[in-house]
This record gives sequence, structure tokens and C-alpha cells, in this order.
Amino acid sequence: MFVASPGDVSEEREVLESVVTELNHTWSKSLGVRLELLRWETSTRPGIGSEPQAVINSQIGDEYDVFIGILWGRIGTPTAKAESGTLEEFERAHARWVADRSSLEIMVYFKDKPIKPSEIDGDQNNRVQHFKRSLGDEGVLHRTFEGIENFESLVRAHLSAVAQNWSRGQTSSAQSLVSPPVVLPTVDAGVSTEAEGDEELGFLDHLDRFGMSVEQMNAGLHAIADATASMGEQMNRRTAEIQEIGEVSDPQQMKDARRAVKAAAEDMSRYVDILDGQLPLLTRSRKEAFEAISKALSLYDDFDSEDTSQIDQLRIALCTMVKAASGSLDSMRGFKATVGGLPRLTSDLNRAKRRVVKSLDEVVAEIEAIISTANSLIGSLP
Repeated sequence: MFVASPGDVSEEREVLESVVTELNHTWSKSLGVRLELLRWETSTRPGIGSEPQAVINSQIGDEYDVFIGILWGRIGTPTAKAESGTLEEFERAHARWVADRSSLEIMVYFKDKPIKPSEIDGDQNNRVQHFKRSLGDEGVLHRTFEGIENFESLVRAHLSAVAQNWSRGQTSSAQSLVSPPVVLPTVDAGVSTEAEGDEELGFLDHLDRFGMSVEQMNAGLHAIADATASMGEQMNRRTAEIQEIGEVSDPQQMKDARRAVKAAAEDMSRYVDILDGQLPLLTRSRKEAFEAISKALSLYDDFDSEDTSQIDQLRIALCTMVKAASGSLDSMRGFKATVGGLPRLTSDLNRAKRRVVKSLDEVVAEIEAIISTANSLIGSLP
């Protein structure tokens, strides 16, 4: 992945690197995918060319799979070919995409946070806004974020989806190693019974697969929890502003209040994007985890019946899963009630509320499925 940005979003660049490190720890073993972040600070060396940007271009090259652009109030320093180095890097990536739409993914983020008056460069900011408007004509869907925590939640969710997509692509191009699952009668694992051939896998192999899928499931739950906590903080900041609407009579105050309501609706839309990105990953890891454990239990008769250590460890793992998922379930239900209780102030806010409630209903249903299936497995253990 190559990250392009001017110098006023250095904090976001550092956060991006920490998220990549975190996701590599989570996904690399279980998905067989590792993310490598290319930054001019760490991925280039001193050199000479027609201009500094030419040196960066030649050393970074075009062999990356994901382009990430981050902008705020500055467009950057002009180059010989574009308004700035960041825009030249975007144009190179976009040209690749136009030539071959499967060649890379393009993800562009804009920071939507007030800039100190003493630090505003009107011309630079206008160029950023012009570029932002132009992305629609180029077919590029961008995302905005309000602060560093919001950016971290967004990029974690989006890169998780990238890793999952790459993993699915690798799996589909290789010979399948999955056989028809042997599911205990009391367990509804929600998995297909049409997969093929893993007769060579043993009890411990299936337990390893279970463990990796649980790691993925936990990562999805953590991403949702982080996004929910961030959304809760944003709502707290907006609530006081929104509640003032009933006391506003001055036209300028009313305008400010409406702006606050619109911002709250945009916050909710970004939150829904994160939930909708994480939900399919959560569902997939749940199905894979319970398929693996069902297969492991079908092989348990091969063991000495007096040795229950593996089953005891599995029972502890499932009980821990139920406890963690139950805590997430209570949190999601509580947040859904909070959002549903917001006053109906504008059509934008009402639509955003409905989207949040709908997405939270789906997340709640998924967590309930995790708890129900785990409890069924616990009850079926020897």
C-alpha cells in the first residue's frame, strides 16, 4: 500500500502505520495476507532526478496494490506535472486503475476538522476542495473523518476488508481444502455442506483453524466496539448543540444549530459504513470457527476417553467467547436505544438514524448467533 499526503496530516500517517502493524498481527497468519506500507519517509533513499518527486516516483514505482490518499487543508508543493506531489501520485494511481480496474484499489480520505485561523492558507484549502469535488467525476468514492480516532476506526475497517478480499482471491485460485462439515445435531453453525475434501486434517488441525477464526472474529468485534466508542464520543459532543435548537430564536444561531445536526447525521453515516464493512467479515469468521470446531468434535472418538484436557480447554475458550460476545451485545443494544431516542429534527438526521438502527440490528443478530451457537456447542461437549 502506498500512502500519499501533504505534510499537514503527519499524525494520520503515523496512525495508519500503527493500524497496519496491528492488522498484520491479526490477519497475516490466519489469512495468509501481509500488508506493507510504502511511505516516502521510510521507503525511499537519497537520490537525484529532474525534481524530488521524480526520485520518489522512480523508487516507489507502481507495484503497489492499494493507494491511500489523505488530505486536510493543504494540497502540497507543485511539481512539474501536477499541482502537488500528492496529486501527481494520485493521477499516476488513477491512470493505472483506468487502464486496468483490477490493478489496484484507491482509497481517499479528507479530514473535516477546523483549522486554526493563523494556519489557514486560503489558496491551498481551495485547491483541496476543488480536488475533493473532482473525485466524483473520476468515479472515486471518498470518505471524510473528523478526528484521529474516527480516521483510525475507518481505516482499520477498510483495510480489514481489503485483507479479507485478498484472502478470498487467493483461496478461489487454489485447490479447495474444505470438506463437508460434520455438524452436531444440536448445533446450527450456519455453514454450507457442499464444500470438498479435507479428510487429511486431524483434530488438532481443526482446533488450529478454530483458533484462527476466533482471532478474526475478535478483531471484527473490537473494530465494531472501537467505532461505537468513537461514535458515542461524537454524539456526546453533538447532543448539547442539538438540544439548544428548541431554545434558538436568532437566525444565525439557528443556522449553527442546523449545521450541528447535519454534522451529527454525517457522523452516523460514517459509523454505518464501518459496521457494514465489518459485518460480513464477522459472519464469515463465525461460520468458519464453528465449522472447524464441529469437525474437530467429530474426530474426538479417536482419543483416549479418559483424557479430557483438549475438551476442557475448548469449553473454557467457548465460555470466554460467550462472555465477551455478551458484553458486546449489551453495548450494541444500549447504543441502539440511545440512537433511536434522538429527536426527529431533520430529514438527514432521521435517515441517518434509520440506517444506524438497521445496521445495529444486523450486528446484534450476528452477535446473538455467536452466543447461541457457542452455547449449543458447550452443551454438546463430552
